[in-house]
Amino acid sequence: MPRIGLLSTMEWHIINHRDYIDGPFASYDAALEAAYVLGNETRAEPRVRRRSRDFYVYRPAYDRQERWQAEYWICTREAAIGEGVPEKIFVQPLLETWH
Repeated sequence: MPRIGLLSTMEWHIINHRDYIDGPFASYDAALEAAYVLGNETRAEPRVRRRSRDFYVYRPAYDRQERWQAEYWICTREAAIGEGVPEKIFVQPLLETWH
């Protein structure tokens, strides 16, 4: 898990390989909680792994009804760009229904 004091001043985002999902959030913990809501998390120990500094991957449980498994990337903009995520993802407008 990230170091709270240093990372709490950064802006965190929830993205995936092609879309901006939600954000910005004031802290990693706030972004992670929002990702848990998006993933309908019910497990005692959700699957979150560190991909690199300030970049985490959350995989919610497999959705048997939809037959797919989402993947949410919780990261800072700088970390995402450093991992090769196109910067254009961060300029995508959010749909009004997402607010």
